[in-house]
Amino acid sequence: MLYLTSQFVWFLAAAFALGLVMGWIGQDGSPLRPGRGAGWLAALWAVGAGLTWLQLLNGVAAVWVETALLFTAVYVAGCVVGALLSGARASTEPPIESTVATLPPVPGEADIPGQRPAGLVAAREAGPDDLKLIRGIGRQNEDRLQALGIWHFTQIAAWTPANVEWVGSYLAFPGRIEREDWVGQAKTLAEGGETEFAVRARAGLVESSRDEDEPAKA
Repeated sequence: MLYLTSQFVWFLAAAFALGLVMGWIGQDGSPLRPGRGAGWLAALWAVGAGLTWLQLLNGVAAVWVETALLFTAVYVAGCVVGALLSGARASTEPPIESTVATLPPVPGEADIPGQRPAGLVAAREAGPDDLKLIRGIGRQNEDRLQALGIWHFTQIAAWTPANVEWVGSYLAFPGRIEREDWVGQAKTLAEGGETEFAVRARAGLVESSRDEDEPAKA
């Protein structure tokens, strides 16, 4: 395999880089553990390695199998490294959630259907996100969300259906969050993307998204 490595070094580097990217974006923050598919892949790899190392395959067939084994090993190594790096990055970021118990309850909270989303006592060091960039959140709703400890797009992006039901009922417009897709908009904005509404709001073309003392733009 040393000969194959020297012949395909740049292709192997590309396979490792691809695995690195896939491992990074595929990491969801849960502990890294092999799944059933990984077990089957390892078994197939072991069978192929055994066939070549015991010289049960020779000639062109052996070269193809060894090449496939080499590329698979390098790609999987890239996936593992990417997942580990992504997990390490996530562990150093400030947690999205803070215990709701540290925040004051709202009147009638126990009677509101659904589940109250976890909130932060204060915005993170970089400051709160402009929640008014989400279609459906004006100045008043932004203030009410912040009172619940909702300061960032990432928090809204992480809402469960039960959280959506609770917030919709609390804000007295059940079903509106789903219709306007607050969670989807928040995910886009949290990832650094833009929505058509956010572009208009940043340009000052949406009255409900402007601050009280900010004039309308032509």
